[in-house]
Amino acid sequence: MASSGELLEELATFGASAAERGRLSSFKDFSVVEVLNEDPLTKSIALLGRFAGRNALAVLLLNRKPFDKSSLDDLVGERLKLTHDFANDIYSKYVGVPPPEQAALTVDLIYPATNKHIAKHRQQRKAMVRMTGREAEAQVTETPELYERVVLPYIRSFPPARLQWVYNILEKKEEVERLIYEDPDPVNGFMLHPDLKWDQRCGEQLYCLALVHRRDLPCVRELRVEHLPLLENVRDRGCQAIQDRYGVPRSSLRLFVHYLPSYWHLHVHIVHADLLTHGSVAGKAILLDDVIDNIKTFGSDYWRRRSLTYQLGEADDLWRLLGPVGESAGGRG
Repeated sequence: MASSGELLEELATFGASAAERGRLSSFKDFSVVEVLNEDPLTKSIALLGRFAGRNALAVLLLNRKPFDKSSLDDLVGERLKLTHDFANDIYSKYVGVPPPEQAALTVDLIYPATNKHIAKHRQQRKAMVRMTGREAEAQVTETPELYERVVLPYIRSFPPARLQWVYNILEKKEEVERLIYEDPDPVNGFMLHPDLKWDQRCGEQLYCLALVHRRDLPCVRELRVEHLPLLENVRDRGCQAIQDRYGVPRSSLRLFVHYLPSYWHLHVHIVHADLLTHGSVAGKAILLDDVIDNIKTFGSDYWRRRSLTYQLGEADDLWRLLGPVGESAGGRG
């Protein structure tokens, strides 16, 4: 039988136990250890911290939410409190404090956070890596040969537990209430969910993820002609599901995969065409239509045969495994 102290801990809505259950109502008893990263462009910040009485670290991600266009009268009315900054001729500037409903944040918590999580969100030096296989070149070393020799063994070294959160979604153990659409076919099927970055309110901020059901495809490198029905299914049915649910037409959607991906289970990003993110830039994103068309045009093994240029951060394990990336990116004076 649980003690009264244990029962109180289970009912608490703040502190480490509530964080472990995903039931926080505030960050009382949380202290910031380090600012991992801050992005003035996206108005976001990543913090490293601890809950009182625990040694385990937490990663806390805070992002400003988009403006609520349905209540603009509140935003620009008398409830927007202004402090004068400067004025020059017809130009003037103020610092404004909006009403609470226009000042919301999205709050993402990773607890307990591993060293991998911390490294992922910590600001780091990055390099554009051209994989040529010749270490003497200034721009370091992923040809097909290097993928086979270094990157693929690296992917296969991960224990299944690393992707358990993905399998929880696919097996409907978690996030069932967030499901937008599912094709349950084990070969060509997928599940579509809103990404955690999107609040499902502002259509221009739309960001969804399609997770394929099959578990033998870690990334774009493994795609062949036999996978075209899967890719086209994700594209066609995914876009239709988004239009049916949110009214955003296919012509307003951008679909892409990442290389390198943040996790090694094939997934497709589906975002509004007006949404610009760090993950949609060259050196990271590959359009899904290009993935499909290159296989059709240049052969089944196209993505295995070509060399890829992508952005790599110094905290990534591949930075070390691929050799002199740090030196070619200016690691020595």
